[in-house]
Amino acid sequence: MTALVRVEHLVKRYPVRQRGILGERTVGHINAVDDVSFSIDPGETLALVGESGCGKTTTARSMLHLVPATSGKVWFENDELLTVFRGGDRAAVLRARRGLQYMFQDPYLSLNPRWTIGQTVREPFRVHRHVPEPEWDNRIAALLERVGLEPAHAFRYPHEFSGGQRQRVGVARALAVEPRFLVLDEPVSSLDVSVRAQILNLLVELRAELGLTFLYISHDLASVRFIAHRVAVMYLGVIVEMAPTDALFRHPLHHYTRALLSAVPVPDPDAKPIRVALRGEPPSAMHVPSGCRFHTRCPAALPVCRTTPPELTQAGDGRAVACHNPC
Repeated sequence: MTALVRVEHLVKRYPVRQRGILGERTVGHINAVDDVSFSIDPGETLALVGESGCGKTTTARSMLHLVPATSGKVWFENDELLTVFRGGDRAAVLRARRGLQYMFQDPYLSLNPRWTIGQTVREPFRVHRHVPEPEWDNRIAALLERVGLEPAHAFRYPHEFSGGQRQRVGVARALAVEPRFLVLDEPVSSLDVSVRAQILNLLVELRAELGLTFLYISHDLASVRFIAHRVAVMYLGVIVEMAPTDALFRHPLHHYTRALLSAVPVPDPDAKPIRVALRGEPPSAMHVPSGCRFHTRCPAALPVCRTTPPELTQAGDGRAVACHNPC
């Protein structure tokens, strides 16, 4: 199967500047995303997981040119997106934007408080002009009903809704341009547990009905296990393990992945989970350790880990791991 989305050697570095008497000068770079590559097949959900600050959101925003990537390529079908976005051709950019949409983490901050819900969902129609104007109101009502809201909600403002309802509005807005690929950036992290389940079920239904493809970013491994087909684990700007979801949860190969999974609460008071305690704190992304980036915290580090960066190599059964001494 041909991949719908391919990310090749994506890099994003932020310059660190210091102000002095003679002006500003660059004193280093923060390596937010460092040579990340992956692909996503049509109808598939790839989850991107890891600690806060590991580069998950920066990867997604660089893919969609919401922040300019330092280098790398992002392919959507036959189009190299970063070239399209940098080219300045408005028609080509709008055509690419229609195929890919982004759902933000905070459903309140991502909505204009001065716009009604109807105005928010109508805006994609006004920008892209893919729906005749006389049909806008009917299409807005249909979108709201499809995400579990009522047509009358189009006349209300964001502050009149709960968090779960606002996130449904975000889903409706994303669907307004009939995309094929959605980036879901922590879409349920700010919601109550019961509401999380409703939103996740909605996303799974939409994926099946509309043939959508997802990049799902989260630190909530329970929701990842529910919605994702494959999981990519990031640490300090690089992918350290990638595997089918069931295989990764059953037997992680990377010691960092094992530590992440061991931190997931078990809903059984009699269970005695085995916790994997990591040493210290994650290193600074400005001063990345030599060799394996995880060796300063790894309980199974070898001498080679301090000098030679491991490559992400195939481990069979659709798995890949970057580790000199895997579990």
